[in-house]
Amino acid sequence: MNNIVFLNGRFLASDKASVSIFDRGFTYGDGLFETIRSYNGTIFALDLHLERLIEGARTIEILFRQNKKYLSDSLQKLLELNKLTIGDAYIKVIITRGMDYGRLMPSKSLKPSIVIIAKQLDIKKIEHYQYKGMGAVFLSNKTRPLPHVKSLNLLANIMGLIEANKSRMQEGIFTNSGKVLEGAITNIFLFDGKGIKTPPVKDGILAGITRRLVIELAKKQGIKIGEISLTKTDFKNSQEAFLTNSIMEIIPLVKIGDKLIGSGKVGALTMRLQQAYKQMVLKQPQNRP
Repeated sequence: MNNIVFLNGRFLASDKASVSIFDRGFTYGDGLFETIRSYNGTIFALDLHLERLIEGARTIEILFRQNKKYLSDSLQKLLELNKLTIGDAYIKVIITRGMDYGRLMPSKSLKPSIVIIAKQLDIKKIEHYQYKGMGAVFLSNKTRPLPHVKSLNLLANIMGLIEANKSRMQEGIFTNSGKVLEGAITNIFLFDGKGIKTPPVKDGILAGITRRLVIELAKKQGIKIGEISLTKTDFKNSQEAFLTNSIMEIIPLVKIGDKLIGSGKVGALTMRLQQAYKQMVLKQPQNRP
């Protein structure tokens, strides 16, 4: 489908939008992105996503001058142009360092490229995993540069998903020095019958937006939750587990390799948090730029 995209201040038909082959996002994976979900035209947790994007640009020293309002207005207009104000949409914001002619060391005068894509979300597939859960495998060791920055360098994540797919699983889980970190596209939570545990950011994970919201949600629900380093043994001792990301929300994890987690079915606590999360989405402000 030839929808409308945003490229460097312009709204263009997707088949008319292009960036230079010298853009550092293409040549070096030198950039960042955010994946965001909208519900009936309202973009969820937008401030948190934009704060992380701008902070990420600052961390890797991309000279990104646009503010949150500029991005917010552009995102909302793109939804309207693509008639995505009804139903749910997948949004991806990409920022690269800009165009440079083959030098690894970037020039200080580069103008960043900004791309925004929005498309209708496949809700049926997401709901299938929300209700049935998914399986995962522990991945062989892979190097992930700057795991706390959502950079365009996702080769380790891509290879992780390929490895998981070969085992007929939907997600792969990174480990390092005996610690369980995160999935290729998700953050991880375990429930041992007493409380929820999730790996701390200091262990080398991405501080997911949905992860953050679920931690806050659990505390409001009176559920004990802690950011604690995890090992594979913790999975064996868990009654329930679930994964989070901005598009799929909360996905039950029912199997690791050939081992079931708990009963191998979606647990009561996971379902409780799924419902609480959906209520939180429904209560989000409906005002739009």
